Amino acid sequence: MNATVIAPTTTNSRLKRIQKVSRIFRYFVLANLVFNAGFWLLFLPRWSSGRFTITVRGVLMFITEPLLFYWFWKLAQLFRLYERGQIFAAETIRCIKVLGMVCIIGWMALLALRFTPRPDFVVHNPPAGVKVMTETRSETRLFRMGFFSFDFGTGIDFGPLFVGASVVLAAWIMDEGRKIQEEQELTV
Repeated sequence: MNATVIAPTTTNSRLKRIQKVSRIFRYFVLANLVFNAGFWLLFLPRWSSGRFTITVRGVLMFITEPLLFYWFWKLAQLFRLYERGQIFAAETIRCIKVLGMVCIIGWMALLALRFTPRPDFVVHNPPAGVKVMTETRSETRLFRMGFFSFDFGTGIDFGPLFVGASVVLAAWIMDEGRKIQEEQELTV
């Protein structure tokens, strides 16, 4: 047997392991999606109670959670494709690209949220004996330590942007490799 030829039983056992692990992780991601979406929907009426005015900040705050839910959904779809054995298929690579783009869009939404003005909380005529706390406009710098936390002293975390761009780049390279392989299979 040639060293470069892979035995079919080895390939099938590897594919079965990929499918089994992908199924487990797909269920885990879907459970996480359901839990987070349920928690968000449970507390959504409390956030929107009272007088509701649409502001840029409010829209950005509202968009970030559904964007995260969409990311979870696409991640579950990616594991579903792996479960089906479509590891380097065009649909799988497209799903990986979307995951990277959603990460970048989420970073941009959070960056825009950081630079939108915060409304001052004003309580008119508080009940007797109730102490009213107001939000101050001072910025506090928190020490953040994370594997993908790139601050560079600006107070803006560039980590999600870097991760999203890296994922999109890796998906592009995988897509080009898939196209090269398809061209080589057509060449005799």
